[in-house]
Amino acid sequence: MEKLRRCDSLWEKLKNESRPVVLYGTGNGADKILDVCIKFGITVSGVFASSGFVRDRYFRGMKVKSLQELEAEHGDFVVLLCFGTTLETVAENIRALGEKHTLYIPEVPLYGTELFDYDYYESHFDRIEAAEKLFADERSRRLFCDMINFRLTGDPKYLAIVENPEASYRTLLWDKDIETVVDCGAYRGDSAACIIDAVGPRRIIAAEPDPGSFKKLSAYAENEKRSEIVPVNAAVGEACGDVEIAASAGRGSGVSGTTRGAKTKTVRLCTVDSLAENEKIDLIKYDVEGEEWAALRGSIKTIERCSPALAVSVYHRTADLFELPIYINEICPKHRLYLRRAPCIPAWDIVLFAAV
Repeated sequence: MEKLRRCDSLWEKLKNESRPVVLYGTGNGADKILDVCIKFGITVSGVFASSGFVRDRYFRGMKVKSLQELEAEHGDFVVLLCFGTTLETVAENIRALGEKHTLYIPEVPLYGTELFDYDYYESHFDRIEAAEKLFADERSRRLFCDMINFRLTGDPKYLAIVENPEASYRTLLWDKDIETVVDCGAYRGDSAACIIDAVGPRRIIAAEPDPGSFKKLSAYAENEKRSEIVPVNAAVGEACGDVEIAASAGRGSGVSGTTRGAKTKTVRLCTVDSLAENEKIDLIKYDVEGEEWAALRGSIKTIERCSPALAVSVYHRTADLFELPIYINEICPKHRLYLRRAPCIPAWDIVLFAAV
C-alpha cells in the first residue's frame, strides 16, 4: 500500500482552505463533523439543508439556509456532507452538488471516539498494511485501499467500488451448502430476505434487540414461506444476560447506539453459541452496531465446531476495517477473506466475508 502524505488528508486541507467551509445537513453527523472542525481550528461559515428541510430553525447557533441562499452570500465554497443515504436519487443530487462546489464527505466515528486523521493513519499504518495482505482477491484489496484513502481524504471518488449485497452473498458463497444461518442484527428481516434470495437456506435464526424492529421482523417471519425464520428478541454479544440498548426502531439501535431520540431499554443478551447450541451452522452474519467484536467472541465454540462462513460488518468502529480481518484470520486461519461494500454514501455497509 502506498502511503499518503499528511498534506493529502482532509483536515489538513480544510485548515489551509481560503474559501468558506459549510455543512450540508443538521443531524448527528453534522454535530460530530462540526466538533472535529472546532478541534482543528477550522471555521465553519454556514449550514444548509435540502429543500423542504430548511424551515425557520438554527443548528449550533447557525441559521439553517438553503443552498441558493449560501451561494448568494458566499459564491464559491467547500461543502462538507454530513449525512448518509442509500437512495440513488439522493446520491445523484449529491454528485451534482460536487460538480458545482468542492465536496468532501468527512469520516467521523459511528461509535467510539477514535478519529481517522493523519496521526491515527500513520500510527496504525503497519496494521493497515498487514490487513491488506490478507484478502483473497484483487477487488477486495482495491476496495480496502479505497476505503483507507476515503477515510483519510473525504474524497467521494473513492466510493466507486460497490456491489449489491445479494450478489456478494451469491458470488462468494455459491459453492457452499448453506442450510442454517444465524443473523445477528436482523433488523426487520432485510438481511434474511437478501440471504434467502442469494443462497436459499432452509432456516435462519434471526436475532434483533430493538422491540419496534423485532415486531416487524416477526411479521416478516410469519409471511416468509421460502425459509423458516426463527425470530429472537435479543442483542448478541460475548455473554448471556441482560443489557441496555438505545432503541429507536431504526438501524442505529443497539448496545452502542447513539441515535437521536432513542430510548434506553433493557433487553435479553445472548451469544451465538447459545443460539446455535447443538445445531450445524453454515453462515453467521454480524451487523450489531459496533458490537461485532463481542459477538464474535461469543461465537468461538460455534466457529470451532462448524467452521461456518462469516459475513461481518467492518465499518462501525474506526479500527474495525483493518483489525477485524486480522482477528478473523487468527480465529479462522483456513478461511479466505473478501471485502465488499453495498451502494451507499458515505463508506458504510462494508462487509468482510470469510469462507473455507
